[in-house]
Amino acid sequence: MNHHHNPPIHHHTTTTQILKQSTTILINSNHLSTFFLLSFLIFSLRLNVETATHSLTSFIDHDPSIKSLLNRLHLPPSSSNHHSPRVKKPFLQLTRVGTLDDDDFFSGDENPDHRFFDTARNIKKNQTLLFFDCFDHLGFVNYSDNGVRVPELVPSNGKVEFKLSESVGIDEKIDADDIYSENVNEGVEDFLKRFELEHHEMSALLFLLGVLSASYGFAILGFVVTYAWVLGIVFVVVVNDLLKGYKSFVRTLWDGSNLGLKRLSGFIVMRWAIRDALTQLLGVWFFGEIEDQYLFFKIFVRLKLMPFSIVSPWVNGVEKEIYGFLLSWILLDTLVSFVFAVDAWIAMADTRKSVREVVKEGCHLLSLMLHPAINLKLLEGIVCGSFARWVLAGLFGKLFASAFQSFMEVYFMVTWLLYYFSVKSKDANASGVPFGQRELERLLEDVR
Repeated sequence: MNHHHNPPIHHHTTTTQILKQSTTILINSNHLSTFFLLSFLIFSLRLNVETATHSLTSFIDHDPSIKSLLNRLHLPPSSSNHHSPRVKKPFLQLTRVGTLDDDDFFSGDENPDHRFFDTARNIKKNQTLLFFDCFDHLGFVNYSDNGVRVPELVPSNGKVEFKLSESVGIDEKIDADDIYSENVNEGVEDFLKRFELEHHEMSALLFLLGVLSASYGFAILGFVVTYAWVLGIVFVVVVNDLLKGYKSFVRTLWDGSNLGLKRLSGFIVMRWAIRDALTQLLGVWFFGEIEDQYLFFKIFVRLKLMPFSIVSPWVNGVEKEIYGFLLSWILLDTLVSFVFAVDAWIAMADTRKSVREVVKEGCHLLSLMLHPAINLKLLEGIVCGSFARWVLAGLFGKLFASAFQSFMEVYFMVTWLLYYFSVKSKDANASGVPFGQRELERLLEDVR
């Protein structure tokens, strides 16, 4: 009786069966327009990321002042101490995590005198409390104003308390905000002198870094939202097809996008973080020794945006390193994506599972049908990989290649979801736990 009311999901055991049903769902007249729209979303994300990458690198290439500026961003030796000159360090530098380290912006030696002036105030009645940090390099010696006296030398990281003299009136209190602003300006001037920068060059550099940061932030947001929508809508379409149900085009998009944002946003952020970490670690390995700041900055821009659209970090002059980087990145990315092949659907099906539980169940399910899983991943790597894109771009153009691979990416989402349902049904039957149409209906309960 239970099987009559809750018929099991037919699970496919071969790669051919999974691909056949995926194709049937994809070319269904009720779903084809939906899948084209999802492909367009992925295509738009890729196109925007690649356009942003091209625009940033073109700006760097066509502005001669940027090259001169980046190559001059080294700290000069200390003029005050000829016996222990400061070690030159580049303004931009790959660290162990493959990103710009905070200290690299102002690094000169191991002393803390490279930092901006930092002060805080606490005024209470006739008492002023000032905290001075790293004063020694700014040249404040025996400064006095309105009864406030500063010693000849304020130790670094020191905390000194000063009291206004009794003769100072309330109206003559020191404006700590003015002191802070004045010393911040002096800190900026000190920074400009250290790197031998003009004010307009500093503005150009800050503008470039600001545009890069904004582009990076929008890329992360676009990546998370786009894939949450696409995966959620694919899930709703496939489950409805298996249940022989029907939803309108608008209702499918609405339910799927809501479901994806609710259940998959965190997983997609993790997916981006892993790919970004992989990219940066390989970047450290292959490009960490580059001393040319201009060349490095162009590679850095491409590396930061590469995880969103697999933008090749191609820069003339380091071809050997780039070949090694791309080969290593493709192999490792394929391996990592195989491990996480069904994890998105596990997280979609049960939001209560932790990341460790999702990964553990994913590896378990892959082991139950390992041969079809390997075949699907190899086929996906060939069709959606860099070699296929290079061939298609050469024959039909870059836009066609990107659009085709975006459509095939959606196709393989359907394929892996059907694989997940098949292996889940097989595992449930072996464990004696029911997994049929009733369980599929429950997966959509919170969007009805």
